Amino acid sequence: MDFSEIAVYTTSQMSEVVAYFLQEVCMDGVSIYDVNDLYNNPSWDYKEDGIELAYANEVVVKGYCNPEDTDRVLRFLRERFVSLTDAGSLKIEVKTVEGNAWVAKWKETFRPIETDKLVICPEWQQVRTDKTVFLMDSGVAFGTGQHETTSMCLEFAESIDLRGKSVLDVGCGSGILGLCCLLLGAQRAELVDIDPQATDVAVHNARVNGLDDRAVVKTGSLTEQTNGTFDVVFANLTADILALLRRDVSKVVRANSLVVLSGILDTKLQYVTDLYCDAFTLLQTKAKGEWRAILLRTK
Repeated sequence: MDFSEIAVYTTSQMSEVVAYFLQEVCMDGVSIYDVNDLYNNPSWDYKEDGIELAYANEVVVKGYCNPEDTDRVLRFLRERFVSLTDAGSLKIEVKTVEGNAWVAKWKETFRPIETDKLVICPEWQQVRTDKTVFLMDSGVAFGTGQHETTSMCLEFAESIDLRGKSVLDVGCGSGILGLCCLLLGAQRAELVDIDPQATDVAVHNARVNGLDDRAVVKTGSLTEQTNGTFDVVFANLTADILALLRRDVSKVVRANSLVVLSGILDTKLQYVTDLYCDAFTLLQTKAKGEWRAILLRTK
């Protein structure tokens, strides 16, 4: 199977933001090609002569999608790029690449990720550890826990006493947040995503980890698919989507529920916090690079 390779030209400063938008609609393993990395990495003591010629004048961020999704991906990116400033040309190039070779390359680069309490391991690899292991296949399309926005959510999850709690994972992608909460002691988890590819992957990951009896995976929007209330809610999305979901999130919490919001650019943090703090109390803010995540409690 072939894939569409989407290449976006940007600046070093905005490359992570562009990569995040690509990850929203493309496959995991988005790559950033920045010539500055050749000179700013102290662990590299050698580089081939002339290797700089392989890099473009701008930073190039590449993502991959199924060919039939290409137009949808391009529309999404152009809509998001309107809000960016000082981001370079934001020129987009599309070409077709042979799929099997790319998937094999992606699997080679996907390594176990260790947190304080968990090891997130590709299901085709093995790991020796005393920590709890979460086996996953992101389907080369959804989150693996590597991105700052997801890792901050996992840090919050590990800091919360989840024993016996009910968890809602909004925009679940691969299901990593909701399913890891079950491994950390939650009693049940509901995972919701509008993308059927995402929910297929989440169902698969629940099954390979023996969690399918405690996890309910639903395809659709939060308002269409979710009933009842939850002790803990995770929403790792974008600031604009979090703003749209503000009233809906308030309907799925109860007294003393905790809410973790992530995918917030530093420039949008105050905007999101102001929207939510009429009904929630801000407990903690995490920062990684230009990304922010917040922990809230119902008032």
